[in-house]
Order: sequence, then structure tokens, then C-alpha cells
Amino acid sequence: MKKMLNKFKLQGFTLVEMVVTLTIMLGLVGLGTIKINEYREKLILENTVKEIKSSIEHAARRSAIQNRTSIVRYYPPSKKLIIIGGKKPQIIKIKPQISISNLRLLKISISGSLPPHTITVTNHHYTRRVKLQMTWGRAIDDK
Repeated sequence: MKKMLNKFKLQGFTLVEMVVTLTIMLGLVGLGTIKINEYREKLILENTVKEIKSSIEHAARRSAIQNRTSIVRYYPPSKKLIIIGGKKPQIIKIKPQISISNLRLLKISISGSLPPHTITVTNHHYTRRVKLQMTWGRAIDDK
């Protein structure tokens, strides 16, 4: 009878082996989730910086072409960047986790230039500084 029981003994993992395997797997999944969230935060910040830069550069070009001044205003409570200078104002909504400093009011002249200005864009974990030098019509990153 004993030989018959050994013959039908099932091979498999013990409870301890299963717990160790699950712990390792959950640790790897947790680490991956954290890294994905960090990447997502960086991506949102980078995209916001690019959108702000391109909008201000576009406003400078439009000012030079149309021979009219443009005004760039940022309203922190409503998280809106408003560019006035065309037929209708351009409104850019900023994500709630993003903060912009040193960008209350910018005036772009009729030649499309504005004095050197540095703005800071942050999401409380990462920070990007952008130097706006519109004499030559483009913004420069300060990495």
C-alpha cells in the first residue's frame, strides 16, 4: 500500500515557495508602477514646457507679422495661460499639478521681441527653467 501512495504523490510547490515567489513578483510589479508614475510626471512636465515655449514663440512671430503687440499672462488660481494679440485670445490650460513662476505678464513688441526673461515650470518633483530670448525668435532651455 505504501508503494502505491508514493506512486500517486503529487509534485508541486510548497506553501513557503509560493509565498516567496509571490512576494518577489509583487515587489517587481510595485517597482514598475513607481517608475511608470515617475515617467508620467516627467512627460507631463516636458510637454507643458514645450507647449508654453511654442505658444510664446508663435505669439512673437504673429506679433512681427501683424505689427501688433502681444501680451502673455498667466493666472495661477485658474491655471490658465492667456495670449492676447490676435483676433481672439489663445487660452492654454495648465495641468493642476504644474506650477509656473515668473510669468505673470510678458509683453511682446511689434517686432516680435521681448527682453530676456526666465520662467520656471515645476511639478513639485521636477523643475525646468526656460530662458525666453525673443530677439532671435526662440526660447532656450536651461537644463
